[in-house]
Amino acid sequence: MKRIWEWTGIDTIASREAEREAPGAGQVEIRIRSIGICGTDLHIMSGHAGFGEPPLPLGHELSGVVERLGAGVSGWQIGDRVCIDPLIGCGTCAECRAGNKHRCSAAGEIGLQFPGGWQEYLVVPAANLYRLPDSIGFDEATQAETLHCCLGGIDKLDIRLGQHAVVLGDGPTGLYYVQLLKAAGVSRVTLIGMQDSRLALGRRLGADAAVNLRQAEAGDRLPEAETQDIVIDAAGNEASIQLGIELLKRGGELLLFGLPGERIKVDVQTAVLKELRLLGSTNAPHVWPRVLDMMASGRVQVQPLITQRYRFDQLDQAIAFARDSSGEAVKIIVNNDEPREESR
Repeated sequence: MKRIWEWTGIDTIASREAEREAPGAGQVEIRIRSIGICGTDLHIMSGHAGFGEPPLPLGHELSGVVERLGAGVSGWQIGDRVCIDPLIGCGTCAECRAGNKHRCSAAGEIGLQFPGGWQEYLVVPAANLYRLPDSIGFDEATQAETLHCCLGGIDKLDIRLGQHAVVLGDGPTGLYYVQLLKAAGVSRVTLIGMQDSRLALGRRLGADAAVNLRQAEAGDRLPEAETQDIVIDAAGNEASIQLGIELLKRGGELLLFGLPGERIKVDVQTAVLKELRLLGSTNAPHVWPRVLDMMASGRVQVQPLITQRYRFDQLDQAIAFARDSSGEAVKIIVNNDEPREESR
């Protein structure tokens, strides 16, 4: 048996016991050790995301240990430390065969469309596992999923040494983008958000300037219009996209990463007249090994973003804190350090 937490309805979760699944051919059972609480989880629970249907265990930022191997699995041993790519494609379409499973029309994600890691044990395709270097802990490893999405966005940009960039949004993805832009050689990175504590963290992680939008008129100064080579919108709302269009130089690049959750108006006329490049970015399956290398080398820091930790039996409390913390939380991690005797 195993214990699982399920999204059961609008903003509600419940815990129950369930049978453990045996891994099938090409599959591996993972004992989940750490789970990152993502804003997407909260969005799904609110009923506005359009992903999955309750009852469903959520959780797509995951790390753990190999527990059982299915038939035909090679290259893995019981006890191996891993993180999990949650994206599963059909495996046979042209996009999947080209390595672009994120563009597969039938693709889905563990913790979104498929049962996720809010459970003690999870069966996943062996092809979705990545081995953890010894220097990366389980809690840090959960962030490889978020970081791989961000690095995929960086790869789409035409970054050149000495450029100026703005990151809109001071959540975890915005803080990762600050680090990735500096690692890519951007000369000056400005982080724009609304939480002083997160903006201060952004400065410690490499931002050359940080601006609180709530205080922009009282002291914090936004960059001048048409001064930025690159803008990354990690906020995902109409106002942030409009600000990005205004800040960009003619010929600049706007990476659209945040999800508005609804249709919004975009100033297409200005974007056209300024000859801006607007790029969308989601997953990037090919960058996972690079993400782990960057984490292991310390070129991207994860630990400073982890602000709260909970036990697995406190997952409901972790969700409540994430929803009601008024910006106090940056990244919440739920840990399951030891399996219960009855789950073995």
